[in-house]
Parts: sequence; C-alpha cells; structure tokens
Amino acid sequence: MNPIAKRQATLGIALGVAAALHAVVAQDAPASAAGPLEEITVTATRRSESLQSVPISITAMTGDALDDAGVTQTRDLVGLTPNLSQQGSFARTSPSFFIRGIGSTQFNPNANSKVGVYLDDVYLSSPAVHGSQIFDVASVEIARGPQGTLFGQNTTAGLVRIITTRPEVDRGFNVSASLTAGNYNQLDPEVAIGFDTGSRSAARISFLQQSRDGFQRNKFLGTDDGEVDAFGWRGQWLWQPSDEVDLLLRVHGSRDQGQLPPYKQVGLVDPATFEPCATPRPGSGCTDFFGYADTANFHEGQWDVRDQFTDVEAMGANVTIDWRLPAFTLTSVTAYEENESRVHEDPDASPNYVMTGNYHGEPRQTSQEFRLTSPEAKLSWIAGAYYFHETNDTSVGFPIPGFGPGALSGMTDVLEGLGQISSMETDSYALFGNVDFAATDKIKLTLGLRYTHETKDVDYAAWLADVTDVTNATFFTDRSITDRAFFQTIDFQEKKSWDDISGRASLAYSFTEDVLGYATISRGFNSGNYNGGALSDQAEAALVDPETLLSYELGLKSELGGHLRLNLSAFYYDFTDQQVFVLASGDSGVPVQQLSNAAASTLYGLEMEAVWQPVEELVVQLGAGYTHSEFDEFETPLGEDLSGGTLPSAPETNVNAMVAYTIPSSIGAWVLEADGKYQSKQYFSVNNDPILSQGAYTIANAHVEWTAPNEHVAVTAWVRNLADEEYLVSAFDLASFGWNQWVVGEPRTYGVTLEYHTH
Repeated sequence: MNPIAKRQATLGIALGVAAALHAVVAQDAPASAAGPLEEITVTATRRSESLQSVPISITAMTGDALDDAGVTQTRDLVGLTPNLSQQGSFARTSPSFFIRGIGSTQFNPNANSKVGVYLDDVYLSSPAVHGSQIFDVASVEIARGPQGTLFGQNTTAGLVRIITTRPEVDRGFNVSASLTAGNYNQLDPEVAIGFDTGSRSAARISFLQQSRDGFQRNKFLGTDDGEVDAFGWRGQWLWQPSDEVDLLLRVHGSRDQGQLPPYKQVGLVDPATFEPCATPRPGSGCTDFFGYADTANFHEGQWDVRDQFTDVEAMGANVTIDWRLPAFTLTSVTAYEENESRVHEDPDASPNYVMTGNYHGEPRQTSQEFRLTSPEAKLSWIAGAYYFHETNDTSVGFPIPGFGPGALSGMTDVLEGLGQISSMETDSYALFGNVDFAATDKIKLTLGLRYTHETKDVDYAAWLADVTDVTNATFFTDRSITDRAFFQTIDFQEKKSWDDISGRASLAYSFTEDVLGYATISRGFNSGNYNGGALSDQAEAALVDPETLLSYELGLKSELGGHLRLNLSAFYYDFTDQQVFVLASGDSGVPVQQLSNAAASTLYGLEMEAVWQPVEELVVQLGAGYTHSEFDEFETPLGEDLSGGTLPSAPETNVNAMVAYTIPSSIGAWVLEADGKYQSKQYFSVNNDPILSQGAYTIANAHVEWTAPNEHVAVTAWVRNLADEEYLVSAFDLASFGWNQWVVGEPRTYGVTLEYHTH
C-alpha cells in the first residue's frame, strides 16, 4: 500500500475493527436500551454550567476520558479536539498551541502565547510550562475563540484550562494509583491520595513520574536519543470553616530534564555546484555548506552534541477563597509561579562541529484576581479586577566555531557566535464585567467588557562577535558590549504601555429544551512584544504593536433523543496587526529572528462534535474541523511579500474519532476502544516553504481494558500510533546556514497500565 492510501485507510481500519467487535459480541450479549448521555459541566463562563447551555465552542473532557485516551501531557490534547494543533519548539516542554489557525511560532523564552494556558484559575504566562504533565485531573476545557472578557489578554485564539481534582471533606482516606510499562523501557508510576485533616478540612497529594528511552538512533555517537525523564507533584488543602467559606491552598512543582526530540537535517545545497538544491529531502543527496546530509531513514541521524537536553524546573502556589454572601460570592485568587528553563541543542543536526544553541529563561510571575459573582437569576452578573506582574530574564547564545572566512555573506573573518540577553518586566491591570440577561424563557443576552492597561519595560542586548578583534567574548553576562569591536550590536532599553478594551456580545435562543442556538461577536487582544532573538540590527528589536481580533461566530448545541449530542459552530475572523514570527536572512547573511505585524489576515471555518450512544454499551465520538486562513496583507520588514499565503500550523482539515464498546461479564467489564485523528497538510513557516511542512497523515490508537467486578482494579493493554506513521511535529528555517531542521514525531508505542482505586 502506498503512503497516501495508508494514511487514508488507517483510521478507517481502526474504527472498523471496533465496529466489527461490536457486531460479534452483540450476538452473545443482549443490548440494553440507550441511556441518557453523561452531562458535562464546564466553567468557561466562571460559573458551573452544563456544556450544552454555554454559548461558546468548547471541547470538555473528564479525567476518566483523558485516562482512557492515554493523555499525560497537554500536547496529547491535539488528537482529541477539533481545530487544535501544535508546533513543538522544544517538544515536550514548550508546545506552541494553535486554535483555529492562530498561535505563535516564536521559540524565544520571552514569547507570548496566543492560546491562554490555565492551571485551575491561574494563567501560566511562560511557554516553558505549557507542556505540563496531566495527572490527577478532574477535567480539561478547550475554549475556541477570544476569551479576553473573563480570562484576559493573550487568549486571542482561545484557552486550554486544566482543572485539577480537589480534596473532598468527609470522604475519608482514598487513593488512586497506576503503573504504566511500555516499550522503550517506559515506566510511569502515578499516585493520588486524599484524606481528612480535621474538622471541615481535607488534603490531597499526587505525583507522576515519566521515564522512557529514546527512539532516534544517533549513528555518530552510537546512542538512542530523545529520552524522557520528568516528574510532577501537587499538594492541596481545603478548609471550609463555615457553610459560606471555602479556602483552598494549592502548591505544585515539576521537572522535565530529558533529552530534546531528535532533529533531522535537510541539506539545501547541491554539492556539485554549491547552488540551491532542486529537491531537498533527507537522502536526496543535498547537503549543508559542509557537505553533510542526513539519510532518508526517518528515525536516524548523526549529531555531535552528546549532552543535547532540555531542563525545565517549575513551582507555584496559589490560594483561592470563595465567600458566599447573600447578594454575591466574593472570590479571591492569589498566585505565584516561577520556572527556570535551560536548553542545549545541536541546531546543525550533523556530526560537524558547526553550531550549538543555548537557551536560558527565568520568568517569575505574581497575580491577584478579585471576582464578584451574583447568584443565578434573570439578571446575572460577574465583576472583577485583575493584576499581573512578571519579570523574565533570558539569554540565548549560538557559539559558531565551524565557520571559516567568507562562509557567510559579508563576513570576512571567523564568526565566534551570536548572543542576546534581556530582562523584561510586565505589569498588567484589568477591570472586567459580564452580564447575562434572560429576556424570556428562550432568549438570553450576554454582554462582557474588559479594560486592560499593560506596561512592558525591556532591557536588551544582542551581538555578533568577530573573533579577529574579540578573543574572549563573554556571553550572557557581559553588558559592556559597546566597548568591544563587534560585527553588529544592539543595546537598548525601552518602556511602553498599551490600553485596550476586549468584549463579547452574545444572543442565545433555546429552540427547545434540548436545542440551543447562539450568535456571538467578540474582540480579542494580545499585548505588544519585542524581538527576543539574536538579532542583527537595532530596528529589528523594536517593540511590535498589539494584535486585535474581531470574531463572529454562529453555533448550535443539541441533544437528540437522549442518546445523540451534536454541536456545530461556524466562525469568521478579521485579524489586524497579527504578530508573526519570521526567520530569514538579514543584510549580514545571518538568520534574523523577526517578530513583526501582519497588517491584515482573514480566517473562517467550521467545527462539529458528536457523541452517539445507541445502546448503553456502545459510545461513538466524532469531531471535525475546517479552517481557511490567509494573510490578506503582509510584507515582512525584510521586504518579502507574503500576502495570500496560509498561516503556519493551520491545517485546513482535521478529524478525530473514537469507538468504545463495553462487554459486561461475571469476571468484570471489558472495554474495547479504538481512536484516531486525521490532519491535512500543515505548514511550519510563514512563507509556506514545502520543505518546512507536514503532509496529510493519520494516527490510530487502540486499547483493551478490563475492570474487576468491585471496580477497584483495572488493567489496560494499549498501542499508540498503530501503523507506525512517520510525521513531523515541527520544522525550522535555517536556510541561511545551508540547511533546514525537522523535529520528528514519536513512532509506535505499546504497553500495559495497571490501576487501583478506592471508592
């Protein structure tokens, strides 16, 4: 079977198997009548409401559903959510999320995400912790479209919210534990323990350890690289001194210190003519400037940096107080988060000692939110104030010992390296309000506004060092760069403030008790930022303007006959001053990390999510998304006109599906499940370079689960990427150095999970 047919058939085979199993077992087990679908509660409106009554396009998954799908990291959510994609800058630790084609490809430590990532009620600013482990989780919510009214700036595209399992007072001692073992020596223990701590109080502690050998063969060093070594823990204490007051203290920490995902190099040079290669692909004979070329073997490479690693250590603490008064509930959320991330990589992905990359970031954030929430009534309202402060010290350096005279345009001497250091302080203040008015039993109007004032204070320096004149350049620490003879330098300080109003207006109409239609207009805002890479001239480092998004959305939510849930949405986006990350050659010939504003972009599309339970034992889920994206007007500061191009990480079509069948028996219940996702072609660069893209592909998974009659013990055998599909999770433009870089996805994995739960 050819690769295209393979991709088209894989998902169909997996789902067909599950359907055939249903037909077989149905001969021996009488089917029961369909029961009502499980109600899903979401909090995307800062209230607990049924998913079907919220006029927002939301995908919500319970903790049990996430466990069944094998979700242990935020990046695993991509295969379960329509119009959610990601581009892995540093894979596990820093996934860049995209919703409906909107996200950020910027891989600097100071980058702003356009998808807000929340742990409970706390916004996580740093992309370095967006790859958080998912464990002991009650639910995850992915809200599509601007969510600025209630969740603030930097949620232009939407948000991903992880809601952890809270302690329960008077439940007594309870424990959940699991152990997963798989190929590549995977061994992942997970434990959560809850217990009472006295009158009207309870605590919960949990942790997850992840370890696995690498799957990419390094022929140069003779090693298997890409190993996983991660650990996360969480502690919570709930005190309810009265029926009106809840105080919840949360602390958490994590460390991910595994290896970077293996890179594959794509040489761009014809070794015979030293001109650009006509068909650059691994194994095509195209090389880099130094004559190296990777083989066509997808899970094989040769890189000389033995200690290529990522190391992210994070911790945080927050206190949430809910005080239920007769007229409203007062909520206070006080939070502190910090992390330190270090990355050491081999950007040239070759056995030649050409270049190494070093990234270091130390963000520290504090936040305070006060929120007043009225009781549910004909007129319901929420009002609040928010403060956010962050300091972010970063450094990036690329020692380049391998370049000789004349290797780069404009360079007559040996280049020692590129470097940058920066310190940025962000202060953000916001006032917000939201009103829901039930005009009739069928009509509800919603109006929300948020005023934001944000200030960024930047102290920044970047340089290229010429070893002829500077023999001992000290990267990351030396701020006296103006006294040295450097090829080009940047050394500037700038402080700038912005004011903006985000908003949302919605009309919801209940056609029947089980069918809701809605129309929404919303405005999103993403704060200004600066170019934080190793740049080559002063102008390129200037702060870029904020971006704004005007969104129009129509939706329909329905439950038909109690056994079919069907939700539909259509959207149209008018994007102004979109912040776009470009990596291109500057005047020196050295790659320029360029953050700029695209004047105008347009996106539109559709989403569908369906859950069908024709009988109690059988559940079928289907999700699909379509997104058309286009730069209407975009000329880069380097003069390249990208108007008419497709936005990066915005696949036109994506589909996810799941079939699960339960077989009851005297020795316990058996669950047979198959799931998978299909994604159409995805570009990783703004210039739509076909070399930096991933064609359409399909990933299929399957598992068999047995649960004991007492429901305390369960055993699951699973396999992921059933067909061993080869695909890319990211790609980077390094054409100025004579190569591009691919980041490959994981091969087929399989294993067994043993679980134990008390009631």
